[in-house]
Amino acid sequence: MKHFLIYIFRQLTFNYVLEKTKKNRLLILMFHQVNNQNAIFYKGMPINVFKQLCLFIKKNYEVLLPSEVQNHFKNSSKPAAIISFDDGHYDIIKNALPILKNLDLAFNVNIDTEILQTRKPQDFVRVYDILNYCNINSYYDSEFMKQPIEIDRFNSVTVEKRFTDILSKLSIKKRREFVDKMAVDSKMSVTNYSKMLSVNDVKLLSKYKVEFGSHSYSHPILTNLTSNEIYSELINSKKELEKITNQEVNILAYPNGIYNQEVENIAKGMGFNILLQTGDKINEINKEEEPIESWKRINQYHQTLNGSLAHIYGKTKILNSVLNYFKK
Repeated sequence: MKHFLIYIFRQLTFNYVLEKTKKNRLLILMFHQVNNQNAIFYKGMPINVFKQLCLFIKKNYEVLLPSEVQNHFKNSSKPAAIISFDDGHYDIIKNALPILKNLDLAFNVNIDTEILQTRKPQDFVRVYDILNYCNINSYYDSEFMKQPIEIDRFNSVTVEKRFTDILSKLSIKKRREFVDKMAVDSKMSVTNYSKMLSVNDVKLLSKYKVEFGSHSYSHPILTNLTSNEIYSELINSKKELEKITNQEVNILAYPNGIYNQEVENIAKGMGFNILLQTGDKINEINKEEEPIESWKRINQYHQTLNGSLAHIYGKTKILNSVLNYFKK
């Protein structure tokens, strides 16, 4: 047992050291919620784990704003990192900002700007909030699903995926109808929705080392929209953020990480030149080629630092094998 644990520890440690020292790498960490709420669905990263991860990143990477990446790799091969937040949860100010400010770390915030008006999260998050706060064992709406979804709290990822799949296929109007009806059926209190940033919160953040990006207006799946709808979603968000922050907004984080060539072309046509995807991959920067400013971000929701690092560096299978060994 002892030798087995030492072997696993060395394997993980060796791989972390090996990966973090590779040159011309751009690591982008994507966060949504940073809190200690112990939610079952749509978990946030615990505050102390977030702090540990930030310390690790600061020690081993050059932490940049998105606009600084091109210049950095022109002059250096040192691996760089970007700390990125999507959706606009109030956690950014309450829990993340004090840590980032203390460590003097720059970061990127991408906002679906409808939240600034409604003060409620986008529809996908509203569903997860309902699942967390309402004591329902199953949910069924004959208009949108063929059979009930069992709310299995021991298999939360599968439940999340089933609701996400339903919402992803709906128009913006129908998606909102689904979520509003689910809230009524489940007796969801408006006070239990995740707290989101306000206009004044965004103005406050703009005083720090922050670059803002659009996450669309209402967080639709952009590939399901017409060209005019895509344009409207992106331009409205871009203009609103520029008005609030007095910054040029040229960063787009695709909602749910989903895009196609049409979405990319429309985005570039209105001035977005930094495009953020979702994918478990560290970006490789080739200094000999034209800079590519469409980058993958690694989602961060883990409950331990080791779990996060294993995910970042592709060692999750090794870590899971250890956990499964002790479950036997």
